[in-house]
Amino acid sequence: MAFERSCFFLFFFFLAVGLASSSPAYISYDVLKVHMLGGRGLLETFLVKDNCPIDFEKEDFSPLTGQCKGPTYNPLTCCNGFKQIACRHPEEINDLDNGCATGLFYIINKHFPLDLFDNICKEGKEGLECAKTTGPAINKPRGTA
Repeated sequence: MAFERSCFFLFFFFLAVGLASSSPAYISYDVLKVHMLGGRGLLETFLVKDNCPIDFEKEDFSPLTGQCKGPTYNPLTCCNGFKQIACRHPEEINDLDNGCATGLFYIINKHFPLDLFDNICKEGKEGLECAKTTGPAINKPRGTA
């Protein structure tokens, strides 16, 4: 009896740990509200936190820049391109305290109007669903093997 009870609690412990450690399958809408001021150079040093483990300067943004074209930005192609970039690192980007979302939009805002993706990308209740991304959602950063 005690053995069965121990196994029961052990099972639920590992189930809880597994659920807690799974990465989100969405990009939170809060991420889309991250605003970067215009400008480059020294401004980047002060605005982009340096505790993000991702170097967005080395990421391949061609899925986004190749699909999302102005002056009339198509929500379907632009949001899909955005998700192909953001869904590579959903856990890091959804953490608004580490600077990853700011770093991501620092690069994106060099190519697209401010607030573009916040205005045109609307999907599920939690945010943009990474499972609904078409195309190569996971690409290695440029310069890696």
